[in-house]
Amino acid sequence: MHFWSINFSIIYIAALFSISYFFIRKAVHSYEEYNLCGRSLTFAYIIMTYLGTWVGGGSIIGLVGLSYLSGLSNYWVLSIPYLIGFPFAFLFITRIRKLRQYSIGDMMALRFPKYHEAVRIPTAIAILIRNVTVIGMQFSAISFLVVYVFGIDRKLAILLIFITITCYTALSGLWGIVGTDILQGVMQAAGLILLFVQSLKLSGGWTRASQYFESIDHTEYLYLLDSTNWWSQMGIYVLTIGLFFLIGDQGDWQKLNSCKSDKVAFWGYLTPLCAAMLWLLIPAYVGIFQRVTIPRDVSSELATFQMITQMFSPYLGAFVIVCLLAAVTSSADSFLLASGLTFSRDIVKGFLNPDASDRELIFWNRFFVLIAGGMGFTFAISILNVINLWITGLVLSTSILLIPYLFAWFSKRMNTEGVLTGMAAGGFSSLLWMLLGSPFGMHPIWVGIGINLICSFGVSLVTQKPLGEEVEQTYYWSPNFKGVKNIP
Repeated sequence: MHFWSINFSIIYIAALFSISYFFIRKAVHSYEEYNLCGRSLTFAYIIMTYLGTWVGGGSIIGLVGLSYLSGLSNYWVLSIPYLIGFPFAFLFITRIRKLRQYSIGDMMALRFPKYHEAVRIPTAIAILIRNVTVIGMQFSAISFLVVYVFGIDRKLAILLIFITITCYTALSGLWGIVGTDILQGVMQAAGLILLFVQSLKLSGGWTRASQYFESIDHTEYLYLLDSTNWWSQMGIYVLTIGLFFLIGDQGDWQKLNSCKSDKVAFWGYLTPLCAAMLWLLIPAYVGIFQRVTIPRDVSSELATFQMITQMFSPYLGAFVIVCLLAAVTSSADSFLLASGLTFSRDIVKGFLNPDASDRELIFWNRFFVLIAGGMGFTFAISILNVINLWITGLVLSTSILLIPYLFAWFSKRMNTEGVLTGMAAGGFSSLLWMLLGSPFGMHPIWVGIGINLICSFGVSLVTQKPLGEEVEQTYYWSPNFKGVKNIP
């Protein structure tokens, strides 16, 4: 298997760089082509790139591990964001496209423009925290596979992953990501199906799994929802992990604005959203079947890899390993590029060089793809628990950005002074609360959001009201959105 894994990996990586090189002609001269594909993506392209991004290797490996440890109900930890994607789609997609901006920071600066659009800075910080922790999650997840299969040092494994993904992402921008996601989406689907089928076969099937969990007195592991407190369970997930996804993320904004029409953007978002929720059932059930097959004393991070390397045929095992690698790269590349856009648009264009040319902005975009990858590399070698890393980034970014984002759409009274104060207070308080170990059992996200809300309102009430033309830029019921339908 070692021989075939190496050869399949080399072929796969060569294919990534070949596809990226093919698309470089489209992206090298135009900032809009590099980041938004010239706003020309069709339905097929947008579906494949979303599927590639949303079901990444970190999600697959992390969910298999959680399910292996404590049952199917962990499915909701990673699927709740997709449930929240439905209200995001119906509320915001067509209005986001009407704004025709590049970034979330662009929208925030339209609504809160005072102090030379200083709101771009905390907005960029929130988005970058979210992105680099997801990147770190993906790097860390696949590093366990590389270490287990190839027997190399984990830090070296993460370094090799970082170099590969950042280089091909920086090369040709969103065109390269969309092109490679077609290949990676097909490989991801094939690998997940094969992993499920083989896990089911090796475990002896559902009947054998049921008997096993009865024997260890943990039949609740077989239920997607705990029958005794599932409302509470779902509510906690929605009100913690899920809240950020009311904003969408920078990658979503980027892809929505890259579509050729509102209809392509809306249905091209909803279709893979439904598919992603179904796909995530597979790693949840794989974890259950692995628990039956693999002894309990095996680390949950390594159970999948032990089964693949020891119980699959060499050809099949090598192919599934490369498919998992494809799942990681297809997710990490989108977050890398979104980080580059955030830096080039909100920091370089917003503050450092407002007159920067397209070539300069593409340079800075590429530069920060490498920086974001390096930050993800640092997180990956420092933190082993990939799900905790992901949740930490979500908590901090939500505490900073959720409240001002909603104010930008729905408040006429909120002003720049209020949101800047709230963003600083929310981010600092949630971080402090996490460092203190969440006293009184209160989740840090509630501390951050609550203090953000209180400080924003308090400061806005004692400072000047925003100008009417500022409010109308993004206000949900503004005349600017007259005739815009939520469902195109």
